[in-house]
Amino acid sequence: MSVDTNNDLILITAASGKQARGLLPHLTGTWKHLRLNVASQASADRLKQQYPGADVTQHDISDPHACDTMLQGVTACFLVTPAFHPQETQCGINVINAARSSMQKMMNHDAKRYIEEYLVESGVPHTIIQPTHLMETLPLAKIVEEAEKDGKASHPLFWDPSVPSTSVSTRDVGEAAAKILAERERHFSATYQLVGTRAPISYTQIAAIVSEEIGKPFSIEQKPIDDGVKAFNSMMTSGKPETADFLMKQGPARMFMYYNGRGIIGNPNVLEMLLGRKALDYRDWVKMGLKEIKGQ
Repeated sequence: MSVDTNNDLILITAASGKQARGLLPHLTGTWKHLRLNVASQASADRLKQQYPGADVTQHDISDPHACDTMLQGVTACFLVTPAFHPQETQCGINVINAARSSMQKMMNHDAKRYIEEYLVESGVPHTIIQPTHLMETLPLAKIVEEAEKDGKASHPLFWDPSVPSTSVSTRDVGEAAAKILAERERHFSATYQLVGTRAPISYTQIAAIVSEEIGKPFSIEQKPIDDGVKAFNSMMTSGKPETADFLMKQGPARMFMYYNGRGIIGNPNVLEMLLGRKALDYRDWVKMGLKEIKGQ
C-alpha cells in the first residue's frame, strides 16, 4: 500500500471542527486531492473559500447511502464522529461499512469506544487516535479582545476549575495525524492516546498562565452544569436547545459531571514519539496563539 500524494484521495469528516483545523495545514501543501465533509452549508461555504482546490461535500453520515457516496474513490479517511449525536455510534458504523467496500487503504479514526470496537472487528486497516482535552476549547482570541476592551477578561467553565487534567493542542494532534496518514502501514492496528501536557493542569492554573502572558487579569468563572448543557445543545441545534433529545442532553451533562470530579489524566510520551519532539505545553500554546493574534 504505497503512498501517492499526487493521486490518493484523503477524506476528512467534521472538516470544519477543531481537530480538522489542526490537521488540514499539514495536508494542503502535500496532498493534491482532499475531500472535506461538513454538516452545514455555512461550513461548506467557508471551507470552499479557504481551500478552493478541495472537494467540499455535505453528506449526512447517519445515512448509510450518503456514506457510500462520500467514500467513493477515497484512499484514506480521518473520521471524527459528531459528539453526542443521538446516532453517533451508528454514524461511525455507517462510515466503517462504507469503507469496507470502497476504501483501498487505511482509516484513521477518532471517536468513541463502541465505534472503535466495531472498527477493530471490521477488518478495515486502521489507526485509532484518542486525544485528551483540547487546549483550543479555550477561546484565546476572544479572551484577548475582551481584555483589551475591558482591562480584564473571564471565561465560563461548567465544572470545578481546580480539578487538574491533561490537555493537548490540535496543532500537535494534526501534525501527528498527518504523519500517520503519510506513513500508513507503520501505524496499522495501533491505538494512540495523544496528550500534550507532561503534568495535569487545572483551569485555575491555566488562568494564571493566560494572565501572565496577556499582561491583564483573566479568570475562570464556574457556572452550573445545566448552563453548560444548554449552551452545548444550543450550539448543536443551531440555537434551538429545546429540540435536543434526551441523549443529546445526557451526553454533555455526564461529561461535565465527570470533569467536575476528576480530569482526564494521560502521558505525552506517545505523542512525542510520533512528533519526534516535545509536545506543546499550555504556556507554549498560549504564546503561539498570542503571536498569531498579534500577526507576528
